[in-house]
Amino acid sequence: MNTKHQFFVDIGNFPNKLCIFRLVVILISVTCFLYGFPVIAAFVGLIAGITDKIDGIYARRHNMCTELGSLLDQISDLMFNFFVISVAVYMGVWPLWVLFLWGFRDLSVLCMRTSAGQLGFKIPSSPLGRVATFEMFCALFFMPLDWALNNPNYMYAEFVQAHFHPYVGVGMHWFAFLGILVGIVMQYVAAAKYAAFYIRKYDEIKGPKKESEPESASGNPEQPASENP
Repeated sequence: MNTKHQFFVDIGNFPNKLCIFRLVVILISVTCFLYGFPVIAAFVGLIAGITDKIDGIYARRHNMCTELGSLLDQISDLMFNFFVISVAVYMGVWPLWVLFLWGFRDLSVLCMRTSAGQLGFKIPSSPLGRVATFEMFCALFFMPLDWALNNPNYMYAEFVQAHFHPYVGVGMHWFAFLGILVGIVMQYVAAAKYAAFYIRKYDEIKGPKKESEPESASGNPEQPASENP
């Protein structure tokens, strides 16, 4: 692309196009769920998760990592979690406090990262945070299937009742629900590590400065000990 704007150059690379594609796929997944197609929604969401891994691997392998790509990746992750958890609450699959727990943690970390950027440093990602993200993705993938197996208003409820034992639906519900809770708990542990790192760096930058120049014999650090007029 011939353009003088670096923004359009960066947004045109393959990993960033995948991020934009993932944003669209997330909206399609949520729409499918709201219109009563939970199985389709789950597998469309799976596509979003796969592209989330592909774009990062491709960007690092081909040296195409950009600040814009990092921003788009964060936006897509936040959108995926927010929309799917919100839909789960709206459809009665999970209680409202799950959304509050997730939202408080993620907004807190987002504010810390923003402040860290303003102070001139970055908060490194934690391996535990990446594990938590994967755990939550698995729970969010199974959540629509939980709704399909346990909701009598599902358009294929008779098929589900005829071919699946009720324990399958109960197991799916607790598998997804406990999965999202475990993921959120791990995210809070990772957030505590981020907070500790932020406080340490903040103290280094904003704390009292050490005296780098000894005072002169005259007691005035700005004047030499003796002067020849």
